[in-house]
Parts: sequence; structure tokens; C-alpha cells
Amino acid sequence: MAGEEVYVDWRGNAVDERRHGGIRATLFLYVLFMLRSCPSSSNFSVVAYFQGTLHLDIVTSSTVIGYLVGTVLISAALMNFISDAYIKRTTAIFVFGPCVVLGYMLLALQAQFPSLHPETCEIKKELNNCKPAKGWNLILLYMSLLLFAVGEGCMRSCIPSLGGDQFSNDDPKNSQLKSMFLIWLKFANSLGAIIGLVFLVWIENNLGWNIGFMICALVVLVGLLVAASGMPFYRMQKPIGSPLTKTLEVLVISSKKRQAIVDVMELQETGRADCIQKSGITQVDETKAITRMLPIFISCLVIYLPFTLLMTLTIQVGSTMDRGVGTIQIPSASLIAIPTAFHVLMQPCYSQILTPLLRTTIGHDCSITTLQRIGAGSVCGTAAACIATLVEVKRMTIVEQHGLTLTGTAVPMSVFWLVIQFFLLSIMDAASFGGLVEFIKSEAPPTMKPIAPAVQSFLAGLAAWSCCAFIQLVNRATRHGDGGRGWLDGTSFNGTRLDHFFLLLVIFELVALINYTFWARRYTRKLQRVRTVGLDEDNSRN
Repeated sequence: MAGEEVYVDWRGNAVDERRHGGIRATLFLYVLFMLRSCPSSSNFSVVAYFQGTLHLDIVTSSTVIGYLVGTVLISAALMNFISDAYIKRTTAIFVFGPCVVLGYMLLALQAQFPSLHPETCEIKKELNNCKPAKGWNLILLYMSLLLFAVGEGCMRSCIPSLGGDQFSNDDPKNSQLKSMFLIWLKFANSLGAIIGLVFLVWIENNLGWNIGFMICALVVLVGLLVAASGMPFYRMQKPIGSPLTKTLEVLVISSKKRQAIVDVMELQETGRADCIQKSGITQVDETKAITRMLPIFISCLVIYLPFTLLMTLTIQVGSTMDRGVGTIQIPSASLIAIPTAFHVLMQPCYSQILTPLLRTTIGHDCSITTLQRIGAGSVCGTAAACIATLVEVKRMTIVEQHGLTLTGTAVPMSVFWLVIQFFLLSIMDAASFGGLVEFIKSEAPPTMKPIAPAVQSFLAGLAAWSCCAFIQLVNRATRHGDGGRGWLDGTSFNGTRLDHFFLLLVIFELVALINYTFWARRYTRKLQRVRTVGLDEDNSRN
């Protein structure tokens, strides 16, 4: 098979179907992806480390999280291109993957040694007396997070692609196994996330951040060693050049579309080679397709922006609430395990039970389009912001009733009030983020389909970075006079106007939803016209 010539084993020899690839090879990748997901999910609680140990204020902590999330996503997009064009995916995983281990080890060292972080201080009791990390201590933090982001982004993008390489596209049976691999990989990711959110988050908050970070490093290291032991069984794709190059060529043509069309007409008139004519016409068609999709991309970028802020601030404000269940104190980040477990249980029920049942009883599979999935995710994001606002209004009412405005004392309000907005944010994550990937795969030109996950990661990363500027601009704009406080100034949420900020996010997300709906409906109408014209042309030829 010609397509199999690009695959080799770890020594560079031709693959043997009896030994390389298949289900056996993916077992090692399941373990790595699950063990990578454990500490990665527990990073939702790292904001407590920023405040409790490094004494960073609310805006700074949220900004650092935003930069971290954005860097992970941008790194995933870049690694997708690099592993396709220049190096093997296994090389990328085992070169950049250890950066995660090194990043966690640096964080553990910073948490362990007093000279690498500010003096111990009860920030909830001494709101204005705790000195924040600065200078080299802050540089060490940024260096640790950057190393983690590079390695995490690499594994996030390369492991699914490497798993897909284990199955031949020329065999229908292998294509079905490839689809099953992706389903089970999502399950392994969710299972690892639940373990991390329940156990690792508890260890970090109760046994110490130094121990928690070191365990995270060991978990990822074990995963890398397990994956390395499977090297003799992997099918590895040779670098064949990134599809990004072809896509960029098409985008450049889009700025010169008229000249491109003229060139195609000249080719037709002069009777040059048919392959050159087809190439020119194909590039013009691809240019039109990408141009139609650009408003959807930009609209999704705007939809994604509030997501990181809502998730981060919800986790932070949860630390100020009553987290007790009997004698156990539940970290607010661990609540994300509830919607995660719900999705793990509902996914097989939806695909294996509900969909076949509807198809046999009413002849409808209850499927929605990719654009509708993105819109549904945006609706959930808007609802999450609304509920977050209402919950925060109730929390601030209790704060004022108990006279806790000037203290960091825990508010007598259960942290489980936050579960609903975590549910909605998790649905937004699955619907909007996954919907954009499917939209690109279904509507984009062939040259762009392989980089669909990279495009989605890039847009989500830009949104996470943008949220950092957004929260800082809003906080500065809400300061009145030289001594005025912004909505989110300080280290205690009891003295902030987080309810106002959440309400602003509601308005922002609602405007983003309206903007997206306009462009999505326009895209659908334009696509219908294009397909109608195409059918008319085919009929006239016949």
C-alpha cells in the first residue's frame, strides 16, 4: 500500500502489521493520557497556591491562570504543526513531555524552600500585611508554568494523533477501531481528570503543595516510562510536511482572489495542462471556503473569552465558602469532578441507548449540526454567568449580614451552590470547543481538515490570553479617583464587587451569542446557495 510507506517502526524500518500498531500499541497511550490528565486537571486548584503561599491578589492570580491556559492551548496548536512537518510524534512526546515533570519539580522546590517564596502569612486574617512574591521568586513561578505548558501542550496534541497512526486508513475495520480508540481515549482522559480532581487536589490542599507537586511530577514520569516501553510496537509516521503551509498559501490567495480568478481564466484560454487548471480552480474554491468560515472563527474567539474567567473566579470564590461535609473539607476545584463524572456516564447512554432508541421509534437520531452545538455551548456559558451572578449576590448578602466585608473569614454558605455553574461550564467546554473542531472537519477544504484541532486550540488560547487583558482593563476602569478600589482589588472576595463583574460577563457572553447567531445563520444561507449553484452546474453538464 502506497499510504503505508510513510510509516516506520522506532528503528526506521518498514512496519510489520503483525507486530506494529493496532489495539496493543494504543494500550500504552491510554495509560500515558490518563496519567497526564490526573495532575493536569488538579491544576484548577493551583490558584489557591498563588494566593495562600505566594500571596498574589485576585487579579494577578486570575491573570497568571489565563496566561497558563492560553500557553498550553497555543503550545498544543504549535506542536500539532511541528510533529507533522519536522519530527515524529514519538520524538515530540519524549523530548517535550519531560518538561511537565521538570515544571512540577520546580514548583515543588519553590513550595518546599522558604527562600523561594514569601514569608508564611495567614492571608485570610492579615489581608493587607502579607507581602506578595516578586523578583526571582515570581520569575521561578513563570518558568515552571512555561515548562509545564510546553510539555502539556505537546502531549495533548500528539498522543491522540499517535494513537490514530496505529490504525491503517485503507482498511474499513481499522477505521472503525480508530474511532473506538478516540472514544476510549476521551474516557481515559475523563477518568484521569476525576482521579486528579478528587485525590491530587485533596493532597495539595491538605498535605502540602510541595508533596502535591512532587506527586504530580512522579505520576507524569510514570506515564512517560509506560509509553516509552511501548516503542517497539508503535507505527510512526514520517514527517511529511505540515498542512499549514498549504493553508497559508490559500489564505494568501484570498487577498488576491481576483487575480487568482484571472489567472485561472488565462489558463483556460491558453490551453495549458489540465492539472495546472484544476490546481488553480481548486485553490480559488478553497479560498472561498476559508473566507466564509472566518466570521465563525472570530465569533468563537469572542464566545470563548469569558470561559477561563468564569472557571477561575468560581474556583477562587469557592475557597471563601463553607467547604465542610461532616469532618471533611472539600476543595472547591474538586467540585468539577461531579460534572466530569456525569459526562462520562451520559456519553455511552447517549450514543448507545438514546440515539438508537429514537432512531427505531420515531425515525430521528436527535442529532444537531456543528454550528448548533457551538451555539448551545454559548447558551450554557451565558446561563453559567447568570447563575454565577445570582450566587455571588446571595454570598455577598450573607457577607454583609455577618459583617465579614473587611475580613477574609469563610462565609457560612455551602460551596455546593457552585455545582450548577460548573455543570454548565463543562457542557460549554464539550459543546462549543468540540463543535468547532467538527465544524472545521466537515466544512473546511481538505488541506485544512488535518489541522482542525490545532485551529480550535489556537483560537481558545488567544481567548484565554485576551481574558487576562480584559480583567485588568475592567478592574482599572472601575477605580474612581486615586484611592478608589476596583471591582476585584485586594486578596479577599468579601470586599470585592465580583457580582458586578459576573454581570458584565453575562452581557459580554450574550452579545457574543447574538453576534455568533447572526454569522452562523448567514453562513448556513450562503452555504445553501453555494450547494444549490453546484447542483445546478452538475445538472447542466449532464
